[in-house]
Amino acid sequence: MGDSKPRINMNRILGVVVVVCLLGSGAMGQSLGRLIAEPWNGNVCYQSYDHPVVESGGHVNGDSSDSQVFGWDSFGRIRFNPDDQQSPFVAYHLLTLGLGTDTPLFKTQMDEMSGVLGFHVGEFADWDTGVTIGGGYSSTHPFVNESGVFKIAHLTAQKPIDARDSILVAVDYEGNNSLLPDTPIPGFALLHRGEFYSFMAGYPDSYFAWTPKWNVKIAALYEAPYTADIDLDYRMNKHYGFYGDVGNFFQGFVRSDSNIDHRQFFQMTRMELGLRCNFDPYWDGAIGFGYAFDQSVSNGYDIRDMRGVGHISNEPYLALILRGGF
Repeated sequence: MGDSKPRINMNRILGVVVVVCLLGSGAMGQSLGRLIAEPWNGNVCYQSYDHPVVESGGHVNGDSSDSQVFGWDSFGRIRFNPDDQQSPFVAYHLLTLGLGTDTPLFKTQMDEMSGVLGFHVGEFADWDTGVTIGGGYSSTHPFVNESGVFKIAHLTAQKPIDARDSILVAVDYEGNNSLLPDTPIPGFALLHRGEFYSFMAGYPDSYFAWTPKWNVKIAALYEAPYTADIDLDYRMNKHYGFYGDVGNFFQGFVRSDSNIDHRQFFQMTRMELGLRCNFDPYWDGAIGFGYAFDQSVSNGYDIRDMRGVGHISNEPYLALILRGGF
């Protein structure tokens, strides 16, 4: 029976980890900077990820206002040549958060949209170099404040150590970063891609993926400063199974009545369990129930300068996860 069980393809795992980790599994994320270093699954040319979340309802702590949190995280990437692992690609990220309250303490709508073009430049002294460039818009009221426009640029260089390991160095420029926005920041990572486990350990992004059995997968991520996620996937058979997820989301949005110097930050910690239906490599879907807590809103420039302005009550929520590829 052991030989008849399906094998897990590590490129598929890494592709899922990119979608899951850089933009969250249950968590919503923000970085497109490391996509240039991630492999594609076979000849798949398009990958997408969507994760809507609806809370059952709640209230603003210390305020009489009710709340109804809704979030939708959407990600996709398309490569120009499906037969080339180093093909140029485009990627997008759309994130909307509505807190569903009329409290005067904070802005209740937060949106971010961004897109990038990624391409390999070439090899120089055994370093494979790549560039990701693009931009986006972040605001508590879309398209009313030009300060919400931001630029994205990542320069990466990756050098193999052996067949499974490599070193990556980078310069990361994220105009809406939660730390030192609009400032180039050095990045680095040690990458390992093995048959049963893979990882990227570094800054600002790290992940770990482990498949101890064909039907068990564990993935974890950390994205500086406060976004983290751990995902456990168990398959009863080739197509159906369960998942569990724990994570923390943190991101800033330019206030519609201010500029990059005065942003609104939202943080949410959550736990999620659900059922998953998987038909590799084309699509998989899941429905889950979770619990959100420590939902806080702060104002400031970045993580070094924040002032809490409100909290939303701990509440259960319903979640959907949809992934596609062709």
